[in-house]
Amino acid sequence: LVVVFGFLFVTVASRISGLLGNSSNPVSGMSIGTLMATCAIFLLAGWTAPSYGVLALTIGGSVCIAAAIAGATSQDLKTGYLVGATPVLQQWGLLVGVTVSTFAIGITLGLMNKGLERYIPTEIPVNLAALPTGVKVERATFEHLGKNYVLVNALGSSQIPDGEYLYDPGSERIELQWAQGIGSDKAPAPQARLMATVINGILSQRLPWRLVLMGVALVIAVEILGIRSLAFAVGAYLSLGTTATMFAGGMVRVLVEATTKKKEESEASPGALYASGLIAAGGVFGLLGIVINLLEDPEISNRVPHWLTATLGLPWRADLFAFGPKVLGPLSTSNLLGLIMFLILAGSLFYFARKKLD
Repeated sequence: LVVVFGFLFVTVASRISGLLGNSSNPVSGMSIGTLMATCAIFLLAGWTAPSYGVLALTIGGSVCIAAAIAGATSQDLKTGYLVGATPVLQQWGLLVGVTVSTFAIGITLGLMNKGLERYIPTEIPVNLAALPTGVKVERATFEHLGKNYVLVNALGSSQIPDGEYLYDPGSERIELQWAQGIGSDKAPAPQARLMATVINGILSQRLPWRLVLMGVALVIAVEILGIRSLAFAVGAYLSLGTTATMFAGGMVRVLVEATTKKKEESEASPGALYASGLIAAGGVFGLLGIVINLLEDPEISNRVPHWLTATLGLPWRADLFAFGPKVLGPLSTSNLLGLIMFLILAGSLFYFARKKLD
């Protein structure tokens, strides 16, 4: 299945990236298509156990990565051709880049998940000897704040919401919910939730096909109206909090084009370069905030060498870098102040986008 779907979608990804650019590579749509087809084949074969859901996700992930790398490779080779690069050396560079980024991204995501995790107090009486359907013991011993718990996993249970929980053998009840960082309100993962819905829905034969067919009909109608269905669909399932800033950036671009006589066709325009800097800075400061959260973890001294704990004075106080509340007081959490700062940022983007590139 990886070979078949990979062959088909790698071709699609390469062509779309060549025509429209790698940012228009519909990796999400191709991944969902792979998952739906794979799960349908599994359902016909009678493979509906939970382990086959993991296998379907592995197949979809492999095809997703293949399509993403295919689009990037096509764009790199085209760029190399324009600047006179050697394809052989480009391929070696791509191999090295993929290998290095595998470790870099894996470690970064692990730290991100750890830095944003929370332990939410949750009181749920549970009989560990007779767990409800969909609930299982994931780890017999789990230490948190010097206390030993039993890590319990709930998935598809009618009595306990999906998630991981810390069970106290002394009180014979669940006391805490271990909320992972990725997938929380600070790092939402709508695409992952969509994939899980598709896998579980098809294998359990409980997928709301009426909604799927409604989506198909809506896409056909949107295409007839001359609107790009892929961009429309992405905007439909992503939250407004995610897409509102993209809309604001588009409005700034409309204003720039309306007030500028010369239309800048190059991607190396001042506005594009300034926006790229904003994106990079946002990512860097986001990672910096995650690192600070890690160093403020009360259990950090048990996970790092003693010399590092003594040198940095770990764990740090939770309010060590809370400069906003210290300087501005209650104003730091004001939505009005946040709106004003966002308008200033949009104004700076408008100003620099109208300047000529030296």
